[in-house]
Amino acid sequence: MNKGNYYKLKSRDWLRGKGYTVEIIEKVQRIFKDGKVIFAKRDLFGADLMACNETETILANSVLNRKNIASHIQQFHKFPGGGLKRWIVVWEPRVKEPEIIEITKEEEPDEKGL
Repeated sequence: MNKGNYYKLKSRDWLRGKGYTVEIIEKVQRIFKDGKVIFAKRDLFGADLMACNETETILANSVLNRKNIASHIQQFHKFPGGGLKRWIVVWEPRVKEPEIIEITKEEEPDEKGL
């Protein structure tokens, strides 16, 4: 299992522990190139996970550390928020609880100092 998938599943389990119903929202495409099949994964709405409970719905993207957070924020800005919360779940090595960065419509990547 690669690191990205590990932290995505870790985020899924963490959110389930908080009482959310969580699903992975990725689209897998088969691309034929030079007689070979290549599988490509794409995040839907710029997120890895969709979590919901009775009061809120969250689109979440899991990352290993604070590197490249600006690119994840830009991915979220490509899609309208529409009343959904958008989180970047940051897992630092050997830490049991993640850091949550909530993205709002007005934010640009520069405002977070990223």
